[in-house]
Amino acid sequence: AAMSASMKNPGASPTGTRRADWSDPGAEKALLWLAIDDGKGNPHRISLPSAIYTRIVASFLQHDAPLPNQLYVFGGRNQQDGPLDLVEMFDTWHGCWTPGPSMSVKRAGCGAAELPDRRIIVVGGYDGEGIVRGLLSSCEIFNPDTQLWSTNVASLNNARWGHGCASLGGLVYTVGGCSLRPGAPARESFMETLRSCEVYDPALDSWAPCADLQMARAGSRVVAVSSSCLAAVGGCDDVFGRAEMLPTVEVFDSAVGRWSLLDLHLSAPRTTAAVASLEDQRILVVGGAPSLSSAEVFHMPSAGEQNQPERGAVQLPGIAEGRMGCQAVALKLPAKGNRYPLCSQQCVLVVGGENGEEDWEGAQAPVRQFSSVLVYDTQEDCWRPESSFPNMLVPRTAMAVCVGHGRIRSSPDSQRAGSRGGG
Repeated sequence: AAMSASMKNPGASPTGTRRADWSDPGAEKALLWLAIDDGKGNPHRISLPSAIYTRIVASFLQHDAPLPNQLYVFGGRNQQDGPLDLVEMFDTWHGCWTPGPSMSVKRAGCGAAELPDRRIIVVGGYDGEGIVRGLLSSCEIFNPDTQLWSTNVASLNNARWGHGCASLGGLVYTVGGCSLRPGAPARESFMETLRSCEVYDPALDSWAPCADLQMARAGSRVVAVSSSCLAAVGGCDDVFGRAEMLPTVEVFDSAVGRWSLLDLHLSAPRTTAAVASLEDQRILVVGGAPSLSSAEVFHMPSAGEQNQPERGAVQLPGIAEGRMGCQAVALKLPAKGNRYPLCSQQCVLVVGGENGEEDWEGAQAPVRQFSSVLVYDTQEDCWRPESSFPNMLVPRTAMAVCVGHGRIRSSPDSQRAGSRGGG
């Protein structure tokens, strides 16, 4: 019997364009055989119209454009290999890590943020030459549609690493960090911690200076806490974190263009911690140097609440092993009992890092780097079992992380995270 063109080709879109990006190997053939079986009439089940397979089921299993809620990890430093150009993406459709196209240069201590057009910019850092000679002002942009990197991007006015980086109002802010003093020779003794900040306008492809921090900070984590405000959390006022680590938090209000130092502090000084913004102007803060295992929720004060003791930090159960040089992001994952790709539960992921003495060059032996990812379920208010989330492909610290759009490719079953949400 004659079949409709769409039944013969469940990989065709309604416009007739053949799709090549299937979520699973063999999905196209499986749909074809189901359509053929229904066309013949299967006495053991109710037959469905071929359009169910070609227009509904096929669309669910084919991805013509990148999907949101994908986690990227860019660069960082590995104890054996030093600074990395490697990129990984956690595919929340399949529940597995996949390698992405490498960056143009190796970058540790860099930052990353999503742009309004869904591309991702990676900013500054240092390369294989180290934190002094390898200091980077360059940036590059990843396009998840084309899977290509572009280096045709404006450079920072001031090369830096260990800076915070976040998007706000369609712009990208780079905050503090470490750099060489202007005009100084490339020697460690001339490194300084920065108060300066820069803002990137993607429409103009340009970086411009913006308001300075109240305190110099490196290793601070910067997150958006509202549509108009950023928070710079912790950090240190010394290039190597050997002087004063900071328990302070500063807030940038884009409406007035100024940083303000809050009276309320973190429960402990922290630098290179994992920090993510929660609802209701709360911030989750985990770990940080010197290899802390404690965790807290910092409640941002509203007007008139600066000195109220019930605001500020609330302690949470800590993590099993302290880590620093880690990063955190908010990401939707499967709820308890569900599987990928049913991601509906808001969680915070603590990614990578290391445990040991603070050493930006990675030369000291007693340092253990992590490929593991810890998951805090913000709706259940608890840590999920560590086994509930797969390890990264490469252990790393001092990397940049970003949640954005990602292209979903067919993945072997061996790479899947078969565990249910919540373990």
